[in-house]
This record gives sequence, C-alpha cells and structure tokens, in this order.
Amino acid sequence: MRKPQRAGVGLIAGLKIVKGLLLLIVGLGLLPLIHGEIATFFSRLLEALHLDADSRLLHNLVLRVDALRPHDLLMASLMGMGYAVICLTEGIGLWYEMSWAAYLVVISTGFFLPFELYELLDRITVLRIGILLLNLGIMAYLIGQLKRHTLRSRRRKTQSLEHQQPGN
Repeated sequence: MRKPQRAGVGLIAGLKIVKGLLLLIVGLGLLPLIHGEIATFFSRLLEALHLDADSRLLHNLVLRVDALRPHDLLMASLMGMGYAVICLTEGIGLWYEMSWAAYLVVISTGFFLPFELYELLDRITVLRIGILLLNLGIMAYLIGQLKRHTLRSRRRKTQSLEHQQPGN
C-alpha cells in the first residue's frame, strides 16, 4: 500500500500516464489522415457526435481543419507522440517514485510555464488560470518531495545495498 505522504506522487504519475496515452492515441490517429480527406473525416465525426453542422463555430473549425497540409498533420502527429513519450516516461518514473522522474517533471513543466503565461496574458480564462495553478502546484509539491529526499535515487539505493552486505 502506498504511503500517505507519497499519494500525491501517485496521483501526478497517474495524470502523466493518462495524458501520455491520450497524446499517443491522438498522434497515431493523425497518421492515417495525412493523405486522406481530413475535412470529410472531420465533417463525418461531427455528424456522428450529433453536433449542429450549421453552427458558425463548427463551420469555421471545419474550414481550419481543411486548410491543414499533410506536412502540418505529420508534424503534429510526431510532436504529439514525442510529448507522449516524455509524459509516459515521467508517469512511470513517478509511479516507481524515482527522483529522476520528479526532476524531469519539474524541468519539463518549468519549460512550458512561459508559454502558459503568454497564453494567459493573451486571454485570461478560468481554464488557463487553473492549468497554470495546477502546474505550479505540481512543481512545488515535487520540489518539496525532492528536498525531503522522499523519492528513490540510484545513489541511495546503492548505499542501502552496501549497508546490507555482511562484513560492512
């Protein structure tokens, strides 16, 4: 059973794994559309979801999707799958409470903070504020865990094995 002080690490790990799997699905899902008729596919998707096809918002969205070039779709697919690998690596590492994974999350989250701030300043919404606060909270929590040395590191593992060997 997971110790209470590390339940937060498990929650963050779960979020990272789910995010990574969703990004992987989207990235792989874009590949068949590279040489296909994406606007037709998107229109059929809207019909299958029973969304109002006469909506001005959805019509503009279909026009934007139709303007995508195969190269744009390929790049979006590759970037999505690359980011999925990072999220899955972070999530699995955090699940096993490895300190390197916490460092990776702090660094990758910190890397995206300027972009989040730019988006927030461009247009303030509750969702953008919530995402920014969530990411700052995750970073603060993991930094705290790293400072308290509650996560496993390769060095500590080696040291504990040395102390367990007879004759030391």
